[in-house]
Amino acid sequence: MDTDYVRNNMDPFFQSIERKYTGPVFDAHTHLGKVEDVATMIKYENQFNVKKIFGIVRDTRNRDELEEAFPNLFVYSIFLSIREALQGDINASMNFLEQAKKDGFKIGKLWFAPRWANYFTRDNLNVKFRPQDVHLNDPKLEPIFQRLNELKFTLLLHVSDPDLIYKKNYQPASKYGTKEDHINALKNILEWFPNVTIVGAHMASLPENLNLLDNWLDTYPNLYVDTGSAKWMVREFGTKIDETLAFFDKHQDRILFGTDFVAGRGDREPIPGYYINRFLSFQALFETNVRNLAFPIPDPENDNKTKINGLDLPKNILQKLYWKNACKVYNS
Repeated sequence: MDTDYVRNNMDPFFQSIERKYTGPVFDAHTHLGKVEDVATMIKYENQFNVKKIFGIVRDTRNRDELEEAFPNLFVYSIFLSIREALQGDINASMNFLEQAKKDGFKIGKLWFAPRWANYFTRDNLNVKFRPQDVHLNDPKLEPIFQRLNELKFTLLLHVSDPDLIYKKNYQPASKYGTKEDHINALKNILEWFPNVTIVGAHMASLPENLNLLDNWLDTYPNLYVDTGSAKWMVREFGTKIDETLAFFDKHQDRILFGTDFVAGRGDREPIPGYYINRFLSFQALFETNVRNLAFPIPDPENDNKTKINGLDLPKNILQKLYWKNACKVYNS
C-alpha cells in the first residue's frame, strides 16, 4: 500500500493495520474504460492482493483491447442496453443482447437506480413519456429478461440506492418512485426468471434491511449479493454489528466482495485516495474490531458522521467473501 499517502492523509490506525486474510482477492464489481485508466486501477488493486477482477465494459472492442493489455485478469460483463426498449424499440435492445452473446458474453450488468428518471425527458425522447414510467418491471423489458432466462445469463443488477438518498435526493416520490416499489421489482425478477443468476449489487440495495435480505436469500437460490460501495456498507453494517455478523455467518456462501471502482472517474477524491481510502475502509470493516474510527471518505448523505466499526469476520468467511464465492459464481 502507498505508505506515504496513508501516513500523510489518514488516521494513524491505518498505518499499522494488518491483513487478517492474506490470500488472493477477487474484486467482483468494477467499471472499466480506457486502458490507461484501468492500468491505474490495477496498480492499486495489486496493492490489495487482487488477483481477479469482474469488469463491466460497454462494448466488445473495449473488452478485447483490455484483454490484450491485461490477459486473464478480468471476468467481463457487458453493460446491457435497455434505453431503446424503454423508448419503444425493443428490437434494438434485443439485437444488442444477441450480439453480446455471439461475442462471448455470458454476464450482463443492468443499472436501474432511481436516477434513471433524470435521463428521460421530453427533450431527448421525442415520445410521450413520463419519468415515473421507467420501471424494472416495465412490460417493454420483459422480452429481454425472457431471453436472459433462456440463455441462463448471470446479471449484476443495481435496482435501488441508500435510504438516506431517497429521503434527501429522490423527492418527490411521484417522480422517482419509492424504495419499496423498486425493491419489490427486484423480487419479481427473482421469481419470474429463476434461470437468471442475479448478483444484487450493494447487498441487493438492502444493507439497511438485512431481515428482508435474509428472507430473500432463503427463498431465491438464484440470488447472490456483493458489497460494492464502501460508504454504504460501512455506514449500515457498523450500526448493527451483531445482526450483520449473524447474517454473514448464515449466508457466507452468497456474499461477494466488490469495490464498485470506476476506472478513470474524476468526480470523487483524487488518486490515490479514491482507491486507498476504499480498500483500507473495507479492510477495517471486515478484518478488524476497531470502533468509531474516522471514515476517510466524505459522506454528506450522513452529514459526514459515519464511523467504521469493524466486524472482525472469521478467516474462513473472509476467504469465501474475498475469493471463493466470486470464483464459484463467475466460474473462474
